[in-house]
Amino acid sequence: MKKAIALSTLALSTFAFSHSVFADTYEQNSPSIYTGIGYGQYAFESNNPENDMDFDDDSQMLKGYIGTQFNQYFSVELAYQNFDEISDIDNSAEIDGVSLAARLSAPLTENFSIYAKGGWLEWDADYTQSSAVGEVTTSLDGGDTFMGAGLEYAFTQDVQMRLEYERYQLEHDIETDMDVASVSIQYMF
Repeated sequence: MKKAIALSTLALSTFAFSHSVFADTYEQNSPSIYTGIGYGQYAFESNNPENDMDFDDDSQMLKGYIGTQFNQYFSVELAYQNFDEISDIDNSAEIDGVSLAARLSAPLTENFSIYAKGGWLEWDADYTQSSAVGEVTTSLDGGDTFMGAGLEYAFTQDVQMRLEYERYQLEHDIETDMDVASVSIQYMF
């Protein structure tokens, strides 16, 4: 919760900047820095016979990101994702991670574009398995590729909104698929 408050505070403080401060220095084809926060729902499905874990659940996630847009077609972004705990009768898991992604955009109009992205997620997971004897918690970490696609709408030159779908397939040690649908607001400096 503290992470979510800190990310929200950071994002809101960036919105406090006036558009006029950046109006003189903005060029369409020059690199621009942006930051944003997002909220979403994710579906979690794990099928790992090696650890006797087989469950699926849905939960919420928060993310914060910062990126560089080199032109209207290409950007690179660094993000932190916090996936809330998911559970079933015998198992629970909590995952968070840091990702680096390349994003390719296709402007459809002056304010509306579609995009695809792909990158690498470094993740940490805490799995808890309950039994009649007690609970066993395992901490795992790893790195895996991910992909996504989305729609972006620019309210102004500086403020955009994203609707996004991302697919994470965590293969290393846990055999987990996560499908994420999120909405984000971002500010372009």
